[in-house]
Amino acid sequence: MVLSDHEIWMEIGSGRLAFNPQLTFDQVSPSSIDLHLGDTFTRFSQSTMAGVSTSIDLSQLDDVEQFASIHGKEVTLSAGEKLTLAPDEFALAYTKEHLTIPNYLAGRIEGRSSFARLGISIHQTAPTVHATFRGYLRLEIRNNGVYECKFTPGLRICQLILERLGSPSVTELMSKFQDAR
Repeated sequence: MVLSDHEIWMEIGSGRLAFNPQLTFDQVSPSSIDLHLGDTFTRFSQSTMAGVSTSIDLSQLDDVEQFASIHGKEVTLSAGEKLTLAPDEFALAYTKEHLTIPNYLAGRIEGRSSFARLGISIHQTAPTVHATFRGYLRLEIRNNGVYECKFTPGLRICQLILERLGSPSVTELMSKFQDAR
């Protein structure tokens, strides 16, 4: 069952659900939490050399983050700087908020409808935030629209929807993305 605003604040008040920086009142809607865009991005670009292309054999790819660090360019924006994504361009980013989810809650990260109407998606097929997750959420931002779009750190970029599990998980999340950043 999806948590309401009242339940979200109760979980935060208990200390079991935590956000850093702490949430402001206006970030919590009736059934979701708005999260902000961090300042670190990984950009990818296609080769512009004639006859050169990159092909990835997914069955041979052991570590996506290592691949991203080799083939992507990490950019940290300063105050006032913006990241521009052209149509069909893709970037990885983190949320500004670090979160800690208890073993009886899980979540989904979703885009904002106003940005979706411009063709912006913030996840490709990975919306799940597992029980016991700790860290910054990694966003997969794609401009599927026809206009160049500019992203400013601190922008309300996505929403987190929390759900109560039927019973608490008995195992801790074991993922390379746990405590990532």
